[in-house]
Amino acid sequence: PPPPSASPSPPPPLPPAPPTPPPPSPPPPELHVATMPERSYVASCAQGDEMFDGDDSTSCYTDASHTDAVLIGFESTAQASAVEVVMSGYTGTVWLRARSHASGGGVDYSSYLSCIGGEYWGNAPGSGFDVSVDVTSAKAAAVFGLGALQDVDCIGIAMSPYHGSPVGVYDPRPYIYGVELLR
Repeated sequence: PPPPSASPSPPPPLPPAPPTPPPPSPPPPELHVATMPERSYVASCAQGDEMFDGDDSTSCYTDASHTDAVLIGFESTAQASAVEVVMSGYTGTVWLRARSHASGGGVDYSSYLSCIGGEYWGNAPGSGFDVSVDVTSAKAAAVFGLGALQDVDCIGIAMSPYHGSPVGVYDPRPYIYGVELLR
């Protein structure tokens, strides 16, 4: 008679299931354009209102001499966590300072200086600034993150052929196409 057949051995155990990956992190919150208050003071950028007309084909420009600073004071306090500046004509570091002041953004140079905290743009790296961004002379948007949402009455945007690493270069001069507060 044939030998009794051996029963088949059980299959090997299945390997353990891979761990379930954690859910993806939520994306960072998107920044949205904040309501722009009317300006009470704009200086150092010829045709200054062109920065706020919402048209990227128009611009204001600085004189590209010494250290340039675009000075902006607002009639009322705005809230922002970032400032977007669309610009061209300058390669190097751009320094931005945003401040709030009990008496507002200023209506002339003296009251603007009270808001912004003095002429920091002559040596922005040594005098204090909130944030800096390196830009190239090509037309592009630079976003200056301010951290948490904060009150803003005035903004100073500074460029310099004397500071930065490497130092800034005017090509041929800074053009500002738009400034927006973001939240």
